[in-house]
Amino acid sequence: MADLLEALLQIKALAATPVRAAELLRSSDPSRWVVRHRSAEWAPIEVLAHLADAELVFGLRVRLIMSADRPSLPVLEQSALAERARYLAWSPALALERFRNRRGETIELLASCSAEDLERVGLHPLRREVTIADLVAIMLAHDTDHIGQMRERLGLNERP
Repeated sequence: MADLLEALLQIKALAATPVRAAELLRSSDPSRWVVRHRSAEWAPIEVLAHLADAELVFGLRVRLIMSADRPSLPVLEQSALAERARYLAWSPALALERFRNRRGETIELLASCSAEDLERVGLHPLRREVTIADLVAIMLAHDTDHIGQMRERLGLNERP
């Protein structure tokens, strides 16, 4: 059985990620949001836009698991989507708004989950069996990784 308290703490942390992203926006030079330091590395705006679109997929996965018995879960082809959606052309304000709204909808659903709900399973082509509790942990790790990338690429980890 999923640890309900642990999951609730993780859900609370997920709800704070848009706030953390907004703080990055407030405390950084706007011109740095579109800079790629290496050709294969996303600019901070691309990372934030990815968080917004990945939230659609995470939210869909949660909804599929909540509404069906062991559903197949979609995989996000993130590089293809980033190119097609032209993330580099998004404004940071737009990406943040989309991420904040989409995450809010996911949090609303996750907050309604019981311990039994958290143990419901979906089938992911790469990860195999994934519970809602697993998805919460995956989302939190994903957030942490990408917030760190944005901080680094915006020069906010540098010391004066």
